[in-house]
Amino acid sequence: MKKSFFVLCLCTLALFGCKKYPEGGLHKLSKQHIYGTWKLKEYYLNNFDYSNEIWVVNLKETFNEGGGFNRNYVDTAGIYHSHDGGWDIAGDKEVLKIFTDSTYKITPTATVLATNFTLQRLTKDELWYSFSAANGTHELHFSK
Repeated sequence: MKKSFFVLCLCTLALFGCKKYPEGGLHKLSKQHIYGTWKLKEYYLNNFDYSNEIWVVNLKETFNEGGGFNRNYVDTAGIYHSHDGGWDIAGDKEVLKIFTDSTYKITPTATVLATNFTLQRLTKDELWYSFSAANGTHELHFSK
């Protein structure tokens, strides 16, 4: 009986003891999962898919173990851009902070100016983050 109770308690702790992101991934693995280079796959504005209207080509963000960050892309004029900075995960591992001096126009009506992003999903293969601006909630989906 004691053994069964112990196993039940252990299972309950394992299932409910780890915080998860709204769309998947565990908070405790956030730093291990974010390392590496991520390529933008989808873009949503107010839950509508605007991926076909993205103005930047081949947008990649790289998060290094030492806190280094790099964002590179090609704009609509065909000019390659590369910007360095730093990053951190804060706010009980729910906020991704990106420190860079770059902004970019992602669609004809939206420019990414934010430096604090809400993590929606973070697994070893997927990174989703969002931010709010005057025209609504923007969500970017990246994959490795």
